[in-house]
Amino acid sequence: MRSLRAVVYGVGAMGSIIARLMLEKGVEIVGAVARSPQKVGRDLGEVASLGFATGVIVESDARRALEAGADIAVVSLASYLSVMFDHFKLCLEHGANVVTIEEESIYPWGSAPELAARLDRIAKENGVSIAASGAQDVFWMNLVSTLAGASHRIDAVSGRCTWNADDYGPEVAKHVHVGNTPEEFERHVAEHGWPDFVTRSTLEALVADVGLTAESVKTAVVPVLAEADTPSRGLDRVISRGRVLGVVDSATIATREGPTFSFEMAGSVYGPGETDVNEWTIWGEPDLHLRNDRVPTRLITCTSVVNRIPDVINAEPGFVTLDRLPKPRYRALPLGHYVS
Repeated sequence: MRSLRAVVYGVGAMGSIIARLMLEKGVEIVGAVARSPQKVGRDLGEVASLGFATGVIVESDARRALEAGADIAVVSLASYLSVMFDHFKLCLEHGANVVTIEEESIYPWGSAPELAARLDRIAKENGVSIAASGAQDVFWMNLVSTLAGASHRIDAVSGRCTWNADDYGPEVAKHVHVGNTPEEFERHVAEHGWPDFVTRSTLEALVADVGLTAESVKTAVVPVLAEADTPSRGLDRVISRGRVLGVVDSATIATREGPTFSFEMAGSVYGPGETDVNEWTIWGEPDLHLRNDRVPTRLITCTSVVNRIPDVINAEPGFVTLDRLPKPRYRALPLGHYVS
């Protein structure tokens, strides 16, 4: 068994969990990168609340962290591939494979094909791979595509999920416009548009995984408004009644072969008693239904990424979309045991 070396690229709410999980699965962390001045210069164990010192000092200079020589960089900074491109490029050029929670990279060929093609070329030139994972991996794609394996005929597939915007820190809460007025939200969408990559990329990966071809894609977004004053942990304030608690993203794909796929994802600050839900229905012969209640979406995003580390290292060099990775597997042994 070989020892795996990793860089934690982003030590926020998600990167901190990922750091703990990797250490518990026998991965040696050789570098850590953060943007916050409050984190830089401190031990990763302190920043990530691990309860012990790691000897790894959090850097603001990603190049210095990557020079330690890592098999893989686990990247959890932001959601847009356009924003993340330079970070991914830097990792790949330093000979590090990349696994990320950046959602568009699940299947970027529809929404950002030029950027994906450039990263694919850079990865191949350096003999490494880049891929994304997260809650989409098991719950929004592989569970659904496995369920489809019991179908004789599929007419339509529809899914919905909910997630708590307070679980992911202030940056995500601001991304889904928590605290804005409805007018501010509508003005932003009118002036800047809305990134449709989460629902779209998930559906495109699912369509590809079941062997169909996307022919047309439609997306939409609407705000979720507070029906009562609602505390937000992520922003450390109360969101007044009538203001935005989050958004509902939706996408619909018509396939060349006939079946239609739709997915609705609601990310908002929760009120009392609300929990994460994942639910899918396949209409056809027979009709099939899948529902998961109380899904720990934040944690499974991190566990899925860590379990994918051997798959990404083992993959052929290039940009590897989720439909091209092996089916996800539980990793009982240190992760180096699963690397070819």
